[in-house]
Amino acid sequence: MTRWRIALAATWGLATAATLGSGCHAARIIAPPLPLRAASANDFGVDVEFAEPLGRASAEDATRYTIRAASAPGTPRSLYSATVVDTFYGRVVQILIADGPLPDTADLIVETQDARTLDGKSTGSRSVTFRTGLSYRAPLRELFDSRCSSCHGGSQAAGNYRTDSYEALFGTGTDTTPNLVVGDPNCLLVRRCRPGRSMWDKGRLSYLDFEMILNWVVSYGARL
Repeated sequence: MTRWRIALAATWGLATAATLGSGCHAARIIAPPLPLRAASANDFGVDVEFAEPLGRASAEDATRYTIRAASAPGTPRSLYSATVVDTFYGRVVQILIADGPLPDTADLIVETQDARTLDGKSTGSRSVTFRTGLSYRAPLRELFDSRCSSCHGGSQAAGNYRTDSYEALFGTGTDTTPNLVVGDPNCLLVRRCRPGRSMWDKGRLSYLDFEMILNWVVSYGARL
């Protein structure tokens, strides 16, 4: 609970990481994400990220969430559970679906109702539309381009690792260790992007950003 309260202050820009310097070594300024974001975790799961750290009891009440197809908004999916998977900030909840796998590359609407923050404030009613499935074309390419490739691109490739193309992600660096290994949650790309690790800080990743990278590699086979 204490870690989450510290994160709440950091969320609103009152704290920075200890990393110093400029450019690729700039200090991490922690800013809030959008009020609500969502992405696939796997064929049966959806990750939902709030702007604020949540109280666990409220966040893990599955009745506070609704997931429905954008093309059929009157028919919600049956939900199995809701679990806080974000042990760093307490913002990301993974919702598991009970009535069969999610369709791939389909637009879904996630709605939340009255989830409570750590200090008991209601987050009200929120809604976001996202496309199911994870692939390099969408949304991983945009994520790597916006967060990683300024330091791991053609003009500057820190450690000789590249993130500016699909093929480059499978390359090696100065120690010949492959950056990306399909299905491996401990490959270099995933490991360096974990909360508190070097690329997490320098790329200013949110926990959902990390989950997207992890789940793309593991659940979706790092597909193009």
